[in-house]
Amino acid sequence: MSAERGNSLVAVALDPARSVVVEACAGSGKTWLLASRIVRLLLAGAAPGEILAITFTRKAAREIEERVVDWLRLLATRDDAEVGQFLAERGIAADCDTLRRARALYERVIAAQPGLAVNTFHGWFLQLVDAAPLSSNLAGATLADAGSRQFDEWWQSFAATLKDEAGAPEAGEEDAGEAGDDAAGERAALAQDFVWLLAEAGLDATRRLVRRGFERRAEWLACAGDADGSGGIDGVLPRVLDELRERLGVGEGAMALDDFFVAGWAGDFHAYLGLLEMSELDTDRGLAQKLAAALADALADAPADASADASADASADASADAPADTSADAPARRLAGLCSALLTASGTLRARKPSKALDKRFGADGAVRFLDLHARLGARLLDCLARQCEERAYAFNRRIGAVLRAFLAHVDAYKAARRQIDFVDAEWRVLQLLRDDATAAFVQARLDTRYRHVLLDEFQDTNPLQWQILLAWLGAYSDGSRPCVFLVGDPKQSIYRFRRAEPRLFAAAADFLAREFGAARCEQDATRRNAQPIIDVVNSLFLEEAAFRPFREQESLAGALPGRVELLPLCGAEEGDEQAGEAAAAPRAGLRDPLREADSEPVDSRRRREAERLAERLRAMVGVWRIDDKAGGTRALRYGDVMLLARSRTRLAEYERALSAAGIPFDAASRGGLLGTLEACDIVALLEFLILPAADLQLAHALRSPVFACTDEDLLALAARREAGWWPRLEALAAAGEASPHLARAACLLTGWRIAADRLPAHDLLDRIYAEGEVLARYRLAVPPAAYAGVEANLRALLLLALDQGGGRYPSLPRFIDELRDLRDADAGDAPDEGAIEGDAHTADSGRVRILTIHGAKGLEAPLVWLLDAHAAPRGEEAWDVIVDWLPADAAPQHFSFFGRLAERGRARQPLFDAEAAAAEREELNLLYVAITRARQIFMASGIAGTRDNERTPYRRLEAALARLDAPLAHGDEFAVAAPAAAAAPQAPAAPSPEAPAVPLPRIGERRAAPDAAERFGILLHALLERRTGRAAADGWWRALGFADADYRRVLPVAERLLAAPELRRFFDPAQFRRAWNEVELSGADGGLRRLDRLVEFAESDARDAPDGSGDGALWVLDYKSSTRDTARLDAYRAQVEDYCRTVAAVFPERRVRGALVFADASLLEVC
Repeated sequence: MSAERGNSLVAVALDPARSVVVEACAGSGKTWLLASRIVRLLLAGAAPGEILAITFTRKAAREIEERVVDWLRLLATRDDAEVGQFLAERGIAADCDTLRRARALYERVIAAQPGLAVNTFHGWFLQLVDAAPLSSNLAGATLADAGSRQFDEWWQSFAATLKDEAGAPEAGEEDAGEAGDDAAGERAALAQDFVWLLAEAGLDATRRLVRRGFERRAEWLACAGDADGSGGIDGVLPRVLDELRERLGVGEGAMALDDFFVAGWAGDFHAYLGLLEMSELDTDRGLAQKLAAALADALADAPADASADASADASADASADAPADTSADAPARRLAGLCSALLTASGTLRARKPSKALDKRFGADGAVRFLDLHARLGARLLDCLARQCEERAYAFNRRIGAVLRAFLAHVDAYKAARRQIDFVDAEWRVLQLLRDDATAAFVQARLDTRYRHVLLDEFQDTNPLQWQILLAWLGAYSDGSRPCVFLVGDPKQSIYRFRRAEPRLFAAAADFLAREFGAARCEQDATRRNAQPIIDVVNSLFLEEAAFRPFREQESLAGALPGRVELLPLCGAEEGDEQAGEAAAAPRAGLRDPLREADSEPVDSRRRREAERLAERLRAMVGVWRIDDKAGGTRALRYGDVMLLARSRTRLAEYERALSAAGIPFDAASRGGLLGTLEACDIVALLEFLILPAADLQLAHALRSPVFACTDEDLLALAARREAGWWPRLEALAAAGEASPHLARAACLLTGWRIAADRLPAHDLLDRIYAEGEVLARYRLAVPPAAYAGVEANLRALLLLALDQGGGRYPSLPRFIDELRDLRDADAGDAPDEGAIEGDAHTADSGRVRILTIHGAKGLEAPLVWLLDAHAAPRGEEAWDVIVDWLPADAAPQHFSFFGRLAERGRARQPLFDAEAAAAEREELNLLYVAITRARQIFMASGIAGTRDNERTPYRRLEAALARLDAPLAHGDEFAVAAPAAAAAPQAPAAPSPEAPAVPLPRIGERRAAPDAAERFGILLHALLERRTGRAAADGWWRALGFADADYRRVLPVAERLLAAPELRRFFDPAQFRRAWNEVELSGADGGLRRLDRLVEFAESDARDAPDGSGDGALWVLDYKSSTRDTARLDAYRAQVEDYCRTVAAVFPERRVRGALVFADASLLEVC
């Protein structure tokens, strides 16, 4: 894109005097554009309170607000040159008056009342609800969650109201009117509808239908057609059913069979039977027998004129003595008998084609007659079956509609009694306020006097109801008082259909604003984020997709930024996989001992190989591939530069296991997974013990957690005592003074917390536990540094969860524990999410791979993006759901209906299902577009081979796009570069002679105190480890250092424990590392001398051969400490090792450097 085009876009889009619609591609700076327009509005004199910016998430709203405030701070504090450049980028000439006004904006905005409003749609709707007139009966309404747990409560209470009515007679029977009044009859009919649905669809499907109707109740209510929605729930169902009946072409009764079995219907069937009986083929004779039996059954109770057909003699005679069947299902059974003769078991017409054999059997004229009858009778049967299907669909909707209407009334009564609303209620009530003549003027006046500039972000995610609200507001303005509207979005990134988003609304809104507000329309198809090779693939892929049209070719403004798109070969099944799968699926003999044998899960070997390949490739790229940093230079790829994307979270566990096994740090905060994390389980076990001291298992769990860090020996000491429970044992052990420091601390803290548990709310108790137990600090010591940010976020999320329960003030601890148990069993939509890592934890410097869904990655970017499971087929259609037809130009849905099994949806609604399938396919393409455009430089994709290939998967689409670029598996630049040769390793100092006096000399001018006993122990331990892992030393070498034999005997067991520890073996066994040095001296950046206890170099190898992380070619810095990790000097020790690592990294800039503390108890604490 030329500079002139860019300047033209800025000039038009940021003009504060006109309305503008901007359609901008991914990475083009939509947020920059919106925030810049706010600055331009403020510079033009708009009051902060006159500006309303609406987006879709609180995170996006805060980002816009923070960016505006940061820019205003820049205008207030930076020099004239920098401020002038800032203004010029936004199309403003920086004269003296403009500079003066720009510098005053920060103070004006910060002090403004009312202030700048940056809100979400739902947040704004709730504000309108709060400001509604008293006559609307919305005063004091509070926001309530309508998740699965709340729905379950409503469902159970609703079903309970129908229980007593289930046995009542159906409305319309003779005793129905005698049973009670009309209300009782309606309840009985409702119960009968509910029981019918349970029998027809089953409990799960019935519940799903009601749930889906409840979620789409805004569209359901809008079907009433009233301008203000005053018809309410009761007025919706008749209109919905009237439209459905007209669309399906059915009546209230079952007319298809009546229209089929009319007078004279059997004549053609008898003629067809006569021809069939002429055939010598056994198949035809068998069909003739079926047809004859069906005709006999059908004509047994037929009227005289229907059975007196001249060609019906045989069947009439055969049925003369047969008893008439007048049961309700008799016509359907008779139709099925006729169908068995002409249709296949799958419901299609049997194949009959002209042939010489047919002419021979029936004669030339008979064959023509036979084929004509076959086609006409088959068409009549198929038409009757289709009409029956539509009649069943209508009856199904009539019953589920009645149940949904009653359920919505039940829920409304529940919420009204508690003065609660949810987000859907807020949308619907705001639309009512703006459409109702009694309240519209009041609300409109408040909006008119407040907002003169409206900015709408990410408009492609708007749903039809939200658009109707905006339309009701904006459409009510007269020409002279209309606000300026700025609308920005990208229909290509609309991926929220499950939240009722309608991307077609973007074009409808653009047309409305252009027509009514004179809005200018701008298009931005140049991205500042993606490298040109990525854009090449985007263009090659989406220009060929008919379902993605209209799509304009994009370009990159990233200049010479290198980029790459690569497909990894699909992982297929290998020899032995099938046998292994059968063995895993075979029933086991006997019961599994859960204490000795973990529960096995079925593993897809193809996915496991894909995950292993992912981990192997990441380890090969990190530290080797060089990427551009935002400062203009280059640097090595880090784990924090990597973002892994998946369509859903259902299959992420295998990838997480592979990353863990390879020692790759990652962050995968799962939806609804907080209470399943180890740290949350630790705290919950502690709380459960506080309310039930006899819970020995929970106490043992808490003691072994990092909060108390008790050892196995501590627990064995408790198990060996004879008191009745573990808590009395712990008290007795502490009272006798025989408890270890860890157990003594636990006894002291738990005693106080048990007392507080009876007095404090759950949040206050947890806050006290966190403070007195030093919970965050102790978890920091217990987990690797790369994992601590996620652990801390989860611990804080648990504390916040306690605050959310009843405001954190009134719930007792037992009630809070009960709530946690319910949440643990809830589905992912209601269970609390893992904590969000804040600050810079998600930058490249954080050193963690991010694992996200494509939906969760919206708005994010990374240097390297990897799409997992890219060959998975798109989701298929689901049964037992709702179909809605709401065109963007319509004020209400044209259609709302339910459907059951996919095979019974009927043909009248097929165009609606086709449109729904097309929208689903477009969203799959949108998801792929969003995934690719998250990558700044590198996009990779992998997948597994399926049993049936599918050309509609992301992998096949990417493969075809690369083929069109003449790049079968990769397109773009090479990032792998040869690492420079490592600097020569420093030589380890020679072992001193036993005769040489050991006189450590201090620096000139430095005075050192004599070492105490602990320091002498550490010095001798270092010396012993040096000699045990280096050159052989002469006997009695310790005497030369000033130590006695008794000192040596005290240190020797500690050194042997370190050398024999399994976790440390890889650092001391020469077979497991390439090279190692002891007491390495290096000069630091400040010129000071650094002495490393041990430096170990590992070879690069397959991650599967070194699951502990030693196979990544890293240099390890080990620092021995004679204390344990409980030492008060731990922070100083950490800083010391981090300094050592920086010093080594300066010598070996192309190598990964890791550092750890080795304590006297043989524990290892990785620091960097």
